[in-house]
Amino acid sequence: MEKPWYKQFWPWFLMCIPFSVVIAMIITLSVASNYGDNPMVVDNYYKKGRGINAEVEKVQEAQRRGISFRFKQQGQTLILAYETGAPKELTALNVRFYHTTLADKDFSLVLTADAEGLFRGELPAEVAEQDGKWTVTITPFDDSWRLSQQLQLPSYRELVLEPLTYGV
Repeated sequence: MEKPWYKQFWPWFLMCIPFSVVIAMIITLSVASNYGDNPMVVDNYYKKGRGINAEVEKVQEAQRRGISFRFKQQGQTLILAYETGAPKELTALNVRFYHTTLADKDFSLVLTADAEGLFRGELPAEVAEQDGKWTVTITPFDDSWRLSQQLQLPSYRELVLEPLTYGV
């Protein structure tokens, strides 16, 4: 006498394959719903490319003017000063900090010069205390030039920031 179907191996084995697919689908849907879209994906590559070309021209303008900065961090205080290429009249500077991997940590500061010609600002506490790699971008208020450089924060020594073009 033969065993009933539910006591045999093959029906259960064959039913496990579709059930495992259903379980994998549930896991995939839960991961996709928890993490959402990736903000690093760019929709319009052409516009992005044109914007990059405009930024390269601004970096070249900073090079032509010979602009460089001294960058110093004292605790949460950030101090910037023109090393070379300072204009006759100091205008406000837009200083943007871009985290290399976490876009939600990006922030920006607007700095004005004090009587000594130093630009001072306060860094967020988590930036001043935790190690991290950042891209710092400095532009004047009129956005006529651009200086961008990667650095490690917190910084325990004075750095010189110069306009660098990558791939040009």
